[in-house]
Amino acid sequence: MKKTFSTILTMILFAGTVSAQTISADLLKKDVLKLINDDYSTKTKAELDIKISMLPFQVLNIPDGKISYELVNNDLDFKLTSRAVKRVNIYVNNKLNRTINIPIEIKAYEEVPIAIETIEREQPITLSKVRFKKINIADKSDFVVTKESLSKEIIAKKEFKEGEFIDKRFVKERPDVTMNSEVRIILNSDNGFQIAIDGIAKKDGVIGEYVTVENKMYNKVYNAKVIGENRVLVNI
Repeated sequence: MKKTFSTILTMILFAGTVSAQTISADLLKKDVLKLINDDYSTKTKAELDIKISMLPFQVLNIPDGKISYELVNNDLDFKLTSRAVKRVNIYVNNKLNRTINIPIEIKAYEEVPIAIETIEREQPITLSKVRFKKINIADKSDFVVTKESLSKEIIAKKEFKEGEFIDKRFVKERPDVTMNSEVRIILNSDNGFQIAIDGIAKKDGVIGEYVTVENKMYNKVYNAKVIGENRVLVNI
């Protein structure tokens, strides 16, 4: 009986000598925030302001050893949202100890076009009608119109008020072919022979798209590929 008690006491004493360490929530935030910032910086050119929300612990108890972190990156379809939860692996001496969820709040600033005057529906939006202002684009990064887009002619699909953000969802490119306009139809045969005839477009289209065109002289309707301004190609 004494021997059994002695064995149990030895086990308890041994267990009490196992090395351990603690990580404060503040220290973990500092290290993980750099990891998250580095990851986001490879995915957006916006100026980032990322904060880690309150964690559900003050300290973490983990075994003694060298600590490292790994961001579990599931952003196959990256979205720049104002709130997100990132999964982080914690390693001790290169051995996975645990995975925790880190809630983050994101602001991402980028210069975007703002109307400096009322832009009517179906009117062109040009550089002379906008100014660029740095705003938080988290939750709307997919809807930003770039300076490159404005170098081409884009058309308003709704009325934009003075001071309003130009939302990509409500603009369209000026079509290379316009519905009911005259177009030049290039008929291209398999042996390389080409002829050109006149026609009328039945819908708007930009280069690369297919539109229906009609040649009234021969009473023919074709499905044609837009290849230039008022020019379409038909393979016959």
